[in-house]
Amino acid sequence: MKRNLFLTAVLIALFSNAFNAQTTIDFESLTVPAEGYYNGSTDHSGNVNSTEVFTYSENGANFSISYTLGDGYDYWNGFAYSNQTDLTTANWDNYSAYASPAGGADGSSNYSIAYLFYNVGDTVMFTEPVNINKISITNSVWAYHYMNGTDGVGTGTYEAGDSLTLIIKGIIDENTYSEDSVIFYLADFTNANSLIVNNWTEVNLNSLGSVNGLKFELFSSDDWTPAYFCLDNIIYNSPASVSDILETCISVFPNPAKDIVNINNVPNANIIINDISGKTVYTKNNCSENEKINISNLNSGIYFIRIENNNEVFTKKLIVK
Repeated sequence: MKRNLFLTAVLIALFSNAFNAQTTIDFESLTVPAEGYYNGSTDHSGNVNSTEVFTYSENGANFSISYTLGDGYDYWNGFAYSNQTDLTTANWDNYSAYASPAGGADGSSNYSIAYLFYNVGDTVMFTEPVNINKISITNSVWAYHYMNGTDGVGTGTYEAGDSLTLIIKGIIDENTYSEDSVIFYLADFTNANSLIVNNWTEVNLNSLGSVNGLKFELFSSDDWTPAYFCLDNIIYNSPASVSDILETCISVFPNPAKDIVNINNVPNANIIINDISGKTVYTKNNCSENEKINISNLNSGIYFIRIENNNEVFTKKLIVK
């Protein structure tokens, strides 16, 4: 009983450590072109009236940009990245985040600026299922000045009843989203509020659970509000599987071994030892929690211990002296 309690405690500790190991997507590993931003233009083939989609990766996440070179104009949508710090220019060619200090979250250089053109190109996909803890969000400089009435035109000044809302959904698979979604107001003038986000703000995404990606949607009370927002510091955990944790608990010692090898934490498992050619040299079924195996009859060399427990199979290498 004490051994089982000890094993349970070990499992709990390992699960806790596994879920506390965090990864941060901060865009700092990306090289920003001389223009101060990347929107796909530097990779486009140059054919007029053609659209190309480009993908870049950062710490386990994939971001896409659709870039179109038109006849005398160009446009893009998706997730560009930037290191611009211009907080005053209020137009489409300013790829800056509105924040103090200027730049990325936590004083970093790089960040992503998203343009959701009719909510197209609005997803970020991960290479494995993840639990996302939080993300940092702020307005783009152009959107901020438009809503604040300081863009030199003033026609977009937000007033009572207006809002710019970002909705974040977790992607489970191609057509399935998380039950919960997170709503974040980039601007909120409803219910006597007068808010326009003017700095990096952490948004908690724990309620989305385990997801394969994120879907972003922007909704505004003003159809002419620039459909931009900036994101940085996506912090997530990679869920550890039960198999990973159980394999960590299994121990083989001593290794290298000569006469006796101990295999611990394998209750009710089947153990098969194969030599390097694949020939089986030892088997035992329904093992006790801790097994002591006599290997004095084995020749020196490399062997593989196969541990079968229900539907789980683990392999450990053994060196016999």
